Amino acid sequence: MLRFLLLLSGVFFCSTSVILIRSSSLAPALVGSYRLLFASILLLPIFLKSWHTHRNKVQPRLFLRCLIPSILLAAHLMSWAAGARMTYIANATLIINLTPAVMPLLAFFLIKEKVTRREILGTAVALVGVAILSANAFSINPDYLMGNFVCFASMITFAAYLAFGRINKDFPSIWLYMVPIYIIASVVCFLFSVATLDSVWIGSWEEARWMLAMAILPTILGHVTLNNSLRYFTAQTFAVVNLHQFVSAGILGWLIFSDSPPKTFYFAAALCVSGAVIVIHEAAKIRRAERAKQANG
Repeated sequence: MLRFLLLLSGVFFCSTSVILIRSSSLAPALVGSYRLLFASILLLPIFLKSWHTHRNKVQPRLFLRCLIPSILLAAHLMSWAAGARMTYIANATLIINLTPAVMPLLAFFLIKEKVTRREILGTAVALVGVAILSANAFSINPDYLMGNFVCFASMITFAAYLAFGRINKDFPSIWLYMVPIYIIASVVCFLFSVATLDSVWIGSWEEARWMLAMAILPTILGHVTLNNSLRYFTAQTFAVVNLHQFVSAGILGWLIFSDSPPKTFYFAAALCVSGAVIVIHEAAKIRRAERAKQANG
């Protein structure tokens, strides 16, 4: 139960990202650059301590496994910010929350992780909730086709990034995995910023404070917690629970910006919670069966 609560807390902290991005005026690529840079600086002492603790188990070539998820994370952060500005918000929200729909395929082909019928049922229920939330505003206007495509690509990179978190669950410490990813992804975002922007300067102390908040809340408390949860939960369970970001983001938007959600929000939230309960119950059942098999074996 504690691990589920930690997973839910990670989902909540990640949902603060949209609030903080809305409060900042930096270009999307710079938001990704600075949130990752600040997070890397804050976590560097913990990384060095973990390196010292596990130095007998860690070889430099181990960090080569961080390269692909780093590129995927950078691509996700930049493409999501860009795509969300190229299409309707409802389109972008719906597309990015299709992660559970592609996670079974990625989990099967990348990590040979099968998905049960109950997990598929829970996923379907949760996705119906997301679809209902966005159905009234979803657009297939050709003018927004490219934005929809960019958001879809962003969703794929995010799902693949999560799948690699499951693949690399054998790292001796979550910090030895996440900090190199943040450093490499930050470099990628900065290189993109240099190539596309006139300046990469943060601009003001106020923006620096927003980026520090981005580094602490969605990046460290959010992403690190989520990646650590992938050590204990299947990729599909994680993806379905992660759907609840729109629930907490909607509540935060209402509390901070008085941005009242539509009436369908509550019904959609109930469906997402129901789907997550089905998947979580199935995951717990599978873990009990595995423990019983190990005990009898």
